[in-house]
Amino acid sequence: MIIIYRIRNLPQAKKVKFGREFRGYTDKSNRGQYEYYRKGLLDEIPHRKFIRGVLLIKREDREKMLDFMKEYKVEVHARNVELTPKDIEILSTRES
Repeated sequence: MIIIYRIRNLPQAKKVKFGREFRGYTDKSNRGQYEYYRKGLLDEIPHRKFIRGVLLIKREDREKMLDFMKEYKVEVHARNVELTPKDIEILSTRES
């Protein structure tokens, strides 16, 4: 399944929040003395990223992804596609 999304119309603060919850981020405390990685949605979902805003995911992860996008009112398009052997290999090696 291919997911194409655009966050262009979101306010900057929402874009940052979306990015952190979507991709995850490194949280630093005590002036950088401690670092913690905060997981995002993509850490839980096997995916292949092609270019900005274009992801390939498994069909069974569709609802989780679309619900997340809907929560942020992101412009999103989802379509079923035929996977290449390379795509299948990538998606199967990133099992959670």
